[in-house]
Amino acid sequence: MLKFLLVVLFIPFLMLPSFAGNAQVLPTEKGTLNVSFSTTPSEPKPSESLTLNIDFVNPFSNNIQQHIDYKVTVSKDGENIFGPIPLTHTSTGSVKIPVKINNNGNYVALIQVEGILFQPIPPEKVSFNFVVGESQTSEQIYIPDWVRNNAGWWSEGKIGDSDFVLGIQFLITHGIMKIPQTQSGEPSAQEIPAWIKNNASWWANGQITDNDFVQGIQWLITSGIMKV
Repeated sequence: MLKFLLVVLFIPFLMLPSFAGNAQVLPTEKGTLNVSFSTTPSEPKPSESLTLNIDFVNPFSNNIQQHIDYKVTVSKDGENIFGPIPLTHTSTGSVKIPVKINNNGNYVALIQVEGILFQPIPPEKVSFNFVVGESQTSEQIYIPDWVRNNAGWWSEGKIGDSDFVLGIQFLITHGIMKIPQTQSGEPSAQEIPAWIKNNASWWANGQITDNDFVQGIQWLITSGIMKV
């Protein structure tokens, strides 16, 4: 039964579907599901009512995937400020979670999926960044041209993964890219998904924003596929 579910849910990595509003959409670390994330309000302020909107999406049909078992954690600077909530079941595949946040800053919502259609699966994580009030990094971000060039060459297979990682290390070291705290361990044997290289190509050509590109790299690192 589990093998059947994985076949139904899996699709080669393609451009992710568009969702309305301020939704971000990313795959879980093994690509079994896509997850759409947004907040209400879209620009929350400290101490006001804040809701996390989460949709679990079947990447094959692009429809909401029903009957999901999940956990959610919200952290700031590596410290949990909400959750992790106990393993929870949603029959509809869409959840709205009220969260109380008192301070300005950059936050990370970590979502972990542990079951689909009443069948347990090895946990798969995906994380999203959101800002409450004023961001802690308000200065203009400048990404050197050589990093952007590297991304384009890497997407075309002209340079290897290690050369590409040098640019990512530069962004992290200089505080341009913020990576959520992760557990240490060996890199995954999983190949880098095709959509990541597509993102790198589109970013190098100015077709997507810096934030879109960074989201993909954050996913690679938090999934353990890329170590920096």
